[in-house]
Amino acid sequence: MKMKEFKIISCASFGSSGSGIVTDYLLEFDNIYNPGDYEFRFLQDFGGLTTLEDSLLHSHHRLNSDIAIRLFKKIIDYHSGDWTNKRYEKFFHGQFKEISYKFLNELIEVKWDGYWEEYQVLSPRFITLFKYKIYPRILRLLHGNIGYIAKYVPRSTMYFSNPTPEYFLDCVRRYLNNLFRVIDRDHNYEYLFFDQLLPSDDINRYFKYFDNLNVVVVDRDPRDYYIENVLKWGEGWVPIDIEKFVCLYKGIRKKIDISKDNPNILRLSFEDAIYKYDDFSDKINRFLGLSSRNHVRLKQNFDPNKSIRNTQLWKTTKVDLSMIEYIEKELGEYCYSF
Repeated sequence: MKMKEFKIISCASFGSSGSGIVTDYLLEFDNIYNPGDYEFRFLQDFGGLTTLEDSLLHSHHRLNSDIAIRLFKKIIDYHSGDWTNKRYEKFFHGQFKEISYKFLNELIEVKWDGYWEEYQVLSPRFITLFKYKIYPRILRLLHGNIGYIAKYVPRSTMYFSNPTPEYFLDCVRRYLNNLFRVIDRDHNYEYLFFDQLLPSDDINRYFKYFDNLNVVVVDRDPRDYYIENVLKWGEGWVPIDIEKFVCLYKGIRKKIDISKDNPNILRLSFEDAIYKYDDFSDKINRFLGLSSRNHVRLKQNFDPNKSIRNTQLWKTTKVDLSMIEYIEKELGEYCYSF
């Protein structure tokens, strides 16, 4: 008998655009499990699952599959953490790396001690110089200057994979379901919530990885978005220069076509969640199929009366108002009507 799979929920943002209100709101339900306050980005980040898919299925190359698998292994190793910070391992009960490596082994068709020139490109320059230039030549001299230099270049484990799309997606679904099951082994919860599993754009491609997925995307007034990221947190992913900021803000959103969204995607305004809380609550509940009887901690995590202080920040923050006026002029369609 097939085990009943979880209903998976994730929220997506544009970086400090307010998706935390969804996280906080859903924490108030007793049938939703949130493994912890952490961003689970191993699907969407470069080198993660989508990069692996692109390399193995859409731009396959007999050698590039090696780099894609190596890069995914690095992502897994990083997110598995170490003694200073266990990262994902503490959320997946110490089985994140084990389950991830099992997934990779299902995809790898052959591995051997090998080498190709891309290893020089990817290594730091001083390592490349010694490991791939000087050291092999020293070895060749010691062997009487015999043979082609590639014979003496250090080898490392090399991988090849060329799966069919059907097999790849079957492995991915099994991989994710195995991860979900170790979080709630006894299936005490109906829903599992993960923060930032998916990006805020090009979301449709991710649904094929899941049996049951719903995504809530939250966007925010660009005036507050700028102040929050640049002036408050000093985040490097947002330019300080106001013209570059506007260019980036537009560029991120220019390919988003809401009319083509999967029906399991709900896009919300951070400000609506606060100023129109009842409407926000009703939309979320209907979208996810949540019942008010499970909303047992009402406004204990997300209280709009407290969160309102995070809106209209340009009125309470020391900021050059000419920059706010520039944002209003260039990004007026994204500005919230308070």
